[in-house]
Amino acid sequence: MKEMNSKSNIAFTLAEVLLTIGIIGVVAAMILPTVINETKEKEYAVARKKALATIGEAVRLITVKGSIRDASNAEDFVENYLKKQLQIAKTCDNNNLRDCGIETGTDKILSLAETKMTMPKTVKELASGISSGTVTDPSSTSYGFVMSNGYSVNLFYNPSCLSDDKDANHWGQDRVCVNAIYDMNGLAQPNEVGKDIGFVTVLYPDIRTQAVAPDVHKKNASSANFYNAGASCAKLDPEYTLPNRDELLAMYFNSNLLGITSGYYWSASEASAELGWYQHFSLGNRNRYSKSNGRYVRCVRR
Repeated sequence: MKEMNSKSNIAFTLAEVLLTIGIIGVVAAMILPTVINETKEKEYAVARKKALATIGEAVRLITVKGSIRDASNAEDFVENYLKKQLQIAKTCDNNNLRDCGIETGTDKILSLAETKMTMPKTVKELASGISSGTVTDPSSTSYGFVMSNGYSVNLFYNPSCLSDDKDANHWGQDRVCVNAIYDMNGLAQPNEVGKDIGFVTVLYPDIRTQAVAPDVHKKNASSANFYNAGASCAKLDPEYTLPNRDELLAMYFNSNLLGITSGYYWSASEASAELGWYQHFSLGNRNRYSKSNGRYVRCVRR
């Protein structure tokens, strides 16, 4: 009799079982979205680094060989130069970018600011004031391709890009040789900048060439002078830092994708003991300015 009572004491009623299952379900519903989101964020970060390592390195090699300005347009550059350095599965002209997995429908992608927008197909659609540059053709069109890893790429090319000039103020857009907007999963969702969509920007047609792909924070940090701008980033999010002048220029060149259409922003790059470099997001000029003066601050993660 005691043995039967002992067994009955460890049994669970149907109500208790259902309650336990319900609790597990609630906990799972609370935890799983966070886990899934963190997994996706890691995938996006890996995609950005892969794009930088492949596209950026391929263009850098072309630059080092002295051929970066030899092509006539984006199509010529991809077909006759980039293909020699990068495994490309398919190419598409500017009128058929969607065939390469590049979503070009009206308002079909989301900017970093989470506003609906249309994928740029000409240089002038990348940023405001881009026509201010002296050697940047705002009507220049992009060319599409699919990499062997499945990434879709919308590439812009400037055969007249200029070398860096650290001794004088200048138009930043004229220093961009190649700008590649990639989508890690083609036409599939979410089609959102900062997630499956990002960009790799290659600057300068000489041995000082730089390829950058900054992971940009969704909002500004508090405005600050040059000395405190880095701390402003750390306060916003300790994983983020102030972009250098090349990263900031890439951000301007893709500013419509980011939803940053105006303002003066500090870079982390010094021009002298008294001056720092800032980027103007309305016109594209890259200038030196007194470090003691305030500017906007937008932070990046590398």
